[in-house]
Amino acid sequence: MPTIRRTWLAFAAIGTGLIHFALVLGSPLGLGIALSVLALAEFGWGVLTFARDELVAPRIALAVALAPVGAWTLLLVASSSLESPELAAALPLLPLAIASLFELFAAAVLGIHLRRRDKDARPTAPGVARYLLGLAAGALVVAALTTPALAATEAGEYAVPHGTGFDLPGHGH
Repeated sequence: MPTIRRTWLAFAAIGTGLIHFALVLGSPLGLGIALSVLALAEFGWGVLTFARDELVAPRIALAVALAPVGAWTLLLVASSSLESPELAAALPLLPLAIASLFELFAAAVLGIHLRRRDKDARPTAPGVARYLLGLAAGALVVAALTTPALAATEAGEYAVPHGTGFDLPGHGH
């Protein structure tokens, strides 16, 4: 897999892990434990993906990427079918939608990689400028999507706005 694509996968996994960690705060205990385990796996896989030249357990990563999307879809369908909106109300829409977007991106890239793995020769390393540009673009996209997702969680609601946390005596601000 090309280096730039692998770093984008790592960014997506880390962003998804951060969102799932932030969702733990407002979740019921059982769901919070499941989200913690999922977030730890996503975050850890993202870090390993950055650190290694080859993907770690791509088939398992594909299943882990698709499982939360499927579970959330089933929850929404059950909530709608049973006319019980409180089932879906426990989980905020924006963070889960963005996490699902990252997970579907990862699943698509991993699926393509697994189908083409036998045909691909070892990809050549990109030039430094191209790599840094790809790295920066991936970081910006993930940051631009992850930040509002984190703000929309209960953890984000309790975050102190920057500059309003405390006043220094004698400084007047």
